Formats: sequence, structure tokens, C-alpha cells
Amino acid sequence: MKKRLLAILLVLAMLLPAVAMATEADAGAEETVPTITTSRTLTYGMSGEDVLQAQKRLKMYGFYSNTLDGKFGNGVLSAVKAFQSANGLTVDGRIGAATLALLNTDDAVSKADVQYQATMQYGMSGENVKELQRQLRSAYYYVGKIDGVFGSDVLRAVKWFQASAGLTVDGKAGPKTKDALYNRSAKIFNGGIPVRTLSSGARGYDVYVLQQKLVSLNYLSISPSGYYGADTVAAVKAFQTANGLKADGIAANIVRRYLWPSTVNNQEEQDKQNQGTVDDPYTERSLRNGSYGNDVANAQMRLKAAGYLLGNADGIFGPKTKAAVLALQKDYSLKQDGVIGPATWAVIKTLNVSNAEPDVVDPSKPAVGANVTKLQQGSSGAAVKKLQQQLIQLGHLADGEDDGKFGPKTRSALMRFQRTQGLTVDGIAGTKTFVRLNEVLGVQWDIPVG
Repeated sequence: MKKRLLAILLVLAMLLPAVAMATEADAGAEETVPTITTSRTLTYGMSGEDVLQAQKRLKMYGFYSNTLDGKFGNGVLSAVKAFQSANGLTVDGRIGAATLALLNTDDAVSKADVQYQATMQYGMSGENVKELQRQLRSAYYYVGKIDGVFGSDVLRAVKWFQASAGLTVDGKAGPKTKDALYNRSAKIFNGGIPVRTLSSGARGYDVYVLQQKLVSLNYLSISPSGYYGADTVAAVKAFQTANGLKADGIAANIVRRYLWPSTVNNQEEQDKQNQGTVDDPYTERSLRNGSYGNDVANAQMRLKAAGYLLGNADGIFGPKTKAAVLALQKDYSLKQDGVIGPATWAVIKTLNVSNAEPDVVDPSKPAVGANVTKLQQGSSGAAVKKLQQQLIQLGHLADGEDDGKFGPKTRSALMRFQRTQGLTVDGIAGTKTFVRLNEVLGVQWDIPVG
């Protein structure tokens, strides 16, 4: 009997390591979250295997953290509503066809994505703050550690950026500030001409552009760094002295006027109504409703290339052109009168026109207008492929996903773009979405028309 017991114990001793190894292997394996398989709409009060699968999918996206018990209770209801809200779906707390389809993909907006879009401010910390620090550093506003702590140095950098971008200077990194910084949609990135007074100690992309200008005029010999140090102060003083200005080393309005003559709005420039050429900032005529000619066509082409004008560049200043001018003036904090005066001309001339139409009217390149073909889930072709490439360029879609087929991944990426731009989040690429894509990317591509 003792011999048999000893033999059994010996066998168990030999098996235990193998069992332990298998258990460890199972524990280390990453669990694959199954898709939801159901033929019914899941609603409050239901239970079953499909509800359990839904709980797991909601947990994967970070919206559900309660017990996985297969019961559709208050926790699941709240999680479903939060998921629907984050993904631009109808918020009804029911897992119907649309919610089910998106839940079963790996590209829906997660709770982490929602938190990423939330406003960051002094005292916060985490991975999102690290990304903010990286973006501020890449634009020359921040030189501190990438430690994920929103301290006084980050607060100061955010305020500098907001001031240089013409945003509300509150030191909080909200959606508008992050969109301007992360997607480079701020006006300072469209030419970089300073809009704030720059002086010793300032940092930022506008400082970098000022230094580039001074280098080109042989007043500055160091490489542009984005930091307004002693060398930059000396260069500005030298420029001021050479032009008979007060040599205080501060780049204020008068310095900007001399460096970029057409960018400063004042009464003297407003009063000038002389005929001239579009290339001469001192003789451009003001354009308004009823004006016509090549200078109108030039302005229209630039407005269209930037996504403001929804029509052809025909050289006639009509209601559509006025609406485009008003939209631009609003975005750039100019006087909203619908008239292209010196200040508005100065902004229009900085707009990217590398892909604008070379002729006044080019029927072969359709404008963005009422006949735009909407692209949505199920669409396919060259237009979808181009849309996917733009979403990839903006970081909303992964590399290699430009297959020309509008599936759930493309829809989710488009929704993320729409959310960052304050558009209707419906996952459908229509006129407003195409116009905003053109504006953010600074390009004009052939819009699909039907």
C-alpha cells in the first residue's frame, strides 16, 4: 500500500511542472474578444450569450467595467449610450444593426479616444499630455521634458501657441487648440507671418518664420531655432535702425509692416482704392459684390483652393464669392464685411494655390457644389481611395488602408476627422467634409460629382 502511494506521489510530482507551465501559458495568452452573434436587437432587461458578447466588446472599447454576467442591466445601458455618443450613432441605449456593426469592428472610437479629445489643462498628467508636449516641441513652443505633466512650462507654451495662432489665450488645450496644433490648421502654419508682438524670450513657429525672414535679408546669421534670443534681438534692432525705426529689438506691428508690407491693417491702407496689379500690395483695389476682372479671378482661385469658394473662378464677384470672403474673414479674425480690402488680400495671398485651376474657368475640373456625390459605407472606386489617402495623411486611418473600398474602418476614420473639425459626425463624406479636408490639407482635388 505504501509502495503504491509512493508511486502515485512520484507521478504527480512529475506532472505538476507540466501543468504549471500550461497554466502559465494560458494566463499569458491574450484573449481574443469574440464578435457579437445575434439576430435580435439587444435592449435593457435581456440576457443571454449575445449580451455577454456585447459586454466583452464594450469592455474592449473601455466603456464597460462591470461583471461579465450576460445581463443587460444599467451598466450595459450606460456603456451602450456612451459608445453610441462617442461614435456619432443615435443614442438610444439599444444594440441595433448600426451599433452592432460598429461594435463588431476594431476601429470604433474608444473611451480612450474620447478622453484624448477632452480638454487638457494645468495639473493634469498622462499619455495625452505627453503627446501635447511633443506637438508643442515640434512647433518650437516647448523645450522641457516629455514627462506627461501639465505644469507651468506647458501652460506657458500653450498660451504662446494660442496667441500666435489667434486663438483664445486661456492655456487650456481644448479641441480647437489641439486641432490647430496637431493638424497644423492654424493660420500661422499657412505662411507663419506673426500675429502677435514678439520680443526677447518668446518661442514658437512665428519666431522661427521671423528668423527666416531676417536671415533672408542678411540681418541674422544663426540658423532659425524658434527662440527669440540675443541674436534675434540684435538682428531686429539692426533692421529697425536701417529703416529709421525705434531700435528696441521688439517685433511689433511696425516691424511686421516693413517685413511683410501687406499684412497690417490700418486706415491708411484701407483708404487706398487705386487701380493696380494683384502682385502689388500697395496698388491692389478693394473687391466687393459686383466687381469683376482678373484680380477677382485670382482671389477666387485662392479661395477655392483653400476650400472657401463653392463654385467656379469666373472673375465675377457675386454672392458665392462674398460668402467665401466672409467665411475666411471669420476664420482669420478680420472685419467681416465681405470686401477684399488690404487686410483680407494679405491673408488670401498666403493661401496655398499649388493645385488651384490655372484658368478662370476650367469645366474639366468640377467645383465643390450641390452636385457632389456623397461617399459612404459601401461606396468604392478612385474617389474613395483618394479620400482614404487623405485620412491616412491626417493620421486618422492606418497606412495601407487605401483600397478604394469604403468599409467600417474608413467610416470610423472619417468620423474621427469630422469630430475634430466640429462637423456633423455621420461617417458620410459630403460637401462640407470635402471642403474641410481641402482646407486642412491646403489642397484642391477633383471632387466626385454626380
